[in-house]
Amino acid sequence: MAELSELTRSTASITSLESLLSSPAEIEPLQKFLRFRLDPTQSMLLAVEEIAAVQTILISDILPVPQMSACVLGMSNWRGESLWLVDLSQQLGFMSIVQQSQRPTNLSAIVVQSDRNALGLVVPGIDEIEEHNPDALRHPSPDLFPQSISLFIKGYFNRDRSVVLNISAVMQDPSLHIHNFNSF
Repeated sequence: MAELSELTRSTASITSLESLLSSPAEIEPLQKFLRFRLDPTQSMLLAVEEIAAVQTILISDILPVPQMSACVLGMSNWRGESLWLVDLSQQLGFMSIVQQSQRPTNLSAIVVQSDRNALGLVVPGIDEIEEHNPDALRHPSPDLFPQSISLFIKGYFNRDRSVVLNISAVMQDPSLHIHNFNSF
């Protein structure tokens, strides 16, 4: 009986040693994404490396600019520079952030940059940072999402249908450039 017990311990030690010496399991590459809300039922993701800052802006600090697209809220100061603020919900065809909340005093803005141009994407709420495998990002078919947002979608994760925003498409949206200003 003692020999059987010794043999079992010896086999367990060899098995443990073999598992340590075997090649490691392939690690899934993960990328960080910030989840934010467009309205109470719809959220999107944005790759963290595309975000320059997340900040709270007082409504009183927004300088309205006349004769702009309805989704352009105005300008604000960011790091000593002028920052254009866009109501992302309204730009993507959802209810305006002003209509979603009664008399907001401050707003959440996700500041994104592209080619040295910054833009503040004002959203109703910012949730959390999540990790997803970027290789699992699927390109959307035209019939999968409403046309109002399909132009602004980089892709989605099939597992939970989380949609990833395409920052370049948002910043190049013709509705933001109706007066051909070069600040974006």
